Amino acid sequence: MKINFSFLRSLDFWVFIVSLAALHGVSFHVMDVTTATDNVDCVTYLGLAEFDFDQYVVRKYRILVPFIASGLDFLFGGIFDYLAPWTFNGDFSMGMSFLIVNNLLFALAGVFVFRYLYNSTGQMFASFVGLISVLTCRWTGYLAGLPLVDSLYFLVLVMVLLGLRNRNSRLILWAIFLGPWAKESFIFIAPIIFFYAPIKKEKQILYFFISGILVFASRLLIDYNSGASTFAALEEDFDHFNNIAVSLERLFSFHGVYELFSVTGFWVLLLIPALLSKTLKSHLLSLHGFEWWYVFSILLQAVISTDLARMLFLLTPVLALLWGRIVSDYFNGDLQFVTQERKKYE
Repeated sequence: MKINFSFLRSLDFWVFIVSLAALHGVSFHVMDVTTATDNVDCVTYLGLAEFDFDQYVVRKYRILVPFIASGLDFLFGGIFDYLAPWTFNGDFSMGMSFLIVNNLLFALAGVFVFRYLYNSTGQMFASFVGLISVLTCRWTGYLAGLPLVDSLYFLVLVMVLLGLRNRNSRLILWAIFLGPWAKESFIFIAPIIFFYAPIKKEKQILYFFISGILVFASRLLIDYNSGASTFAALEEDFDHFNNIAVSLERLFSFHGVYELFSVTGFWVLLLIPALLSKTLKSHLLSLHGFEWWYVFSILLQAVISTDLARMLFLLTPVLALLWGRIVSDYFNGDLQFVTQERKKYE
């Protein structure tokens, strides 16, 4: 039987491989040097992977990533333990299972980020620059290397951005059904979908209703098994709004400035040529309405959370779009750029 290797000619495949390769080293190092049990979020998700639902009332419903990691651990845990570094502290096989799941989800998100950027800039080089800015963010490796579920939420958000930009109803539909399972804060993204998605409002209402029923039913089942009240989670969710004052105080402090800088890092230097050439304003104005609402939504999610930088990390796809646009200013086209650079080395 002849094997078809046509996928090797797919740009999506190579973007996925490059994203996976870029993520693995950093995320593995994070897993190796970090004690996951010192992080309360990680403790919750490790517990869910063991089907222990007696966890923090908000996080215990985010079961998709922990369950997939649990399946990987069941199938390959023995092999992972055999390969475990002697310096590793903790359950290596489960940690490795989470790492694989998170790396794959972030790599898939990388494909969608690249498509999102290329749809806007039309340039390969600029799109790769933007993608690299996401992959090299300090939070990407951290979230990919630990037993956390942010990878799925990030993937859903990028699907929303790409789906709205290129009017892809299928991506939007996937986001509607995956989003509530990723994180409850998807509720802040749902209105953006409702008003900007290329799907009739009547159908959207039906899709959101079905999605909500499925999630609510799973919550009832989880609460039944853990003997907890479903309303306790809702009360805890609303209680997050009490964090706004604390978050704003932290934001307008030296530590807050550092947290903001940690999201972009020295990629912010790309603003200098944009300011010198007076193109920054035009780049900002070129953002679509849904992208501005997306930025506002992430800022809102950040201030009701006490983990500012980790939440602001979700802005990186839009920031990557800005970096890509700035870079694309300096090249009239990929072919011309490649030709000019090649002549320098001939």
